[in-house]
Amino acid sequence: MEGNFLEDSLKTSLVCPLCKGSLKIRKAIKHNNIIQRAFLNCTLCGTLFKIYARIPVLLKPGLRADWNHPIVEALFGYTTESYENLLEKYGVAEVRRRFFELLRGKYSPPKVFFKEPVDKSLLAKGAWRVRKSSIEKHLKRIREWSKDLESFREMVKIVKNFSPNKLLDMCSGGGFFLTRLIEKYRDFKEFYSFDIDYKCVKRVEGTLMYYNLLDKSLPLVTDARLMPFKQNYFDVITNNCGFNQILGLTSAVREAYRVLKPEGKLIIRESYGITRWDNSKIRRDIGFSIDELIKLHKYCDIYIDKETFIKILEKYGFTIALIKDFTNKFLVICIK
Repeated sequence: MEGNFLEDSLKTSLVCPLCKGSLKIRKAIKHNNIIQRAFLNCTLCGTLFKIYARIPVLLKPGLRADWNHPIVEALFGYTTESYENLLEKYGVAEVRRRFFELLRGKYSPPKVFFKEPVDKSLLAKGAWRVRKSSIEKHLKRIREWSKDLESFREMVKIVKNFSPNKLLDMCSGGGFFLTRLIEKYRDFKEFYSFDIDYKCVKRVEGTLMYYNLLDKSLPLVTDARLMPFKQNYFDVITNNCGFNQILGLTSAVREAYRVLKPEGKLIIRESYGITRWDNSKIRRDIGFSIDELIKLHKYCDIYIDKETFIKILEKYGFTIALIKDFTNKFLVICIK
């Protein structure tokens, strides 16, 4: 990563995710002018964040840079245990009990606090993702997966046609959309991407490194519900099937609206939602009905379905310019 772009970003675009104060670099360790490790200190609220192996991690203290399913977070708290392990550990009856107690207001998931958002295990898992051989395998997988997806191609085309200078890809995951976009469009001046999962961000870093774009791109770890960007900054924000992965969807929508410029575009590719989930894994395993899942998702502010999602976008100020339906997905263009 070009150290200058990160340092310039701290002057122009990045702020504390908690109070939106400015961030200052402390105790930086560099190699070839690239910041490898450092503290990022908020000059307003005093919160300390860190850069781990070139990746700024701007999470609320106590969170771990590791995504888990929003249903798991709703019922079990901010744990790193997988849905499958928790189901085996507690059993279907206990999961259902917690679910109904939660809806009655008689249960709250346990509080979990992590001292470090990134530990040695996450660093180790992230390291191999930036090796050239691993990146090439990943890029090949992305191309094979997406070659016949009409909705995917259309989303890339839409973003390219807008020719954004300042671009943000939120909830990037493994960089599937980001990769196909930069194969078609590289005329941006600034490109930021983020995910809450450190391993995913390292994979995106590898992709940007492979295409020699780290002189004007910055992958980082942060929470969509508390974005570390200045208000009215981006021309275009993209989100490829990421909103349904967030516990607290409306906070993420509100943040996307805040960091977009007036007349800026939010471009979303998303699944149709719960009402199409008749064969979902969580229904098969736990026996939830569609109505029960809808109640849980509404209560916990998790993505429900296309119609509800459109209403949320409009509620928080977006004008819907386009809705386009495909076989398994839909695209939305929203204007601030």
